[in-house]
Amino acid sequence: MTEKNRTQLVDNIRIAIQNLNNETDILKTAIELIDSFSEDFNWTGVYMMRGNILEVGPYIGPETEHKKIELNKGICGAAASKKESIIVDNVHDDDRFLACSLTTRSEIVVPLMDSNRCLGEIDIDSNHPSNFKKDDQKMLEEIAEIIVKRLKIIK
Repeated sequence: MTEKNRTQLVDNIRIAIQNLNNETDILKTAIELIDSFSEDFNWTGVYMMRGNILEVGPYIGPETEHKKIELNKGICGAAASKKESIIVDNVHDDDRFLACSLTTRSEIVVPLMDSNRCLGEIDIDSNHPSNFKKDDQKMLEEIAEIIVKRLKIIK
């Protein structure tokens, strides 16, 4: 993945969601574009904070049994609680991992932050170990900012 491709994805998402007026459409559109960015993503989705629980939103990939995740549970719960992105190179070496698929090897979770409040998060799994790099984190954090700005406008 080149820097040019990452920049193009960020721009594509900004353009694609700029006129959308409901949360589901914004999230679904962003997830579809993120998922199309790499064939190495086997689950791409969002979880949104509903009270103190993360609830699965739009996603692409195998069915997940983890429709709701408590804060501090799993990698998703840890990222929401810490309010920071987490990259896990080998999920089988991380005790926090909640297995959605036996083939998942690596994961990245990026919170959707509104100031100091976590609104939700982008969650991506890959069947390849060490699939996610700092450049991917930076790109997804930019996308998260764009999503949050749009969500704030429509609220």
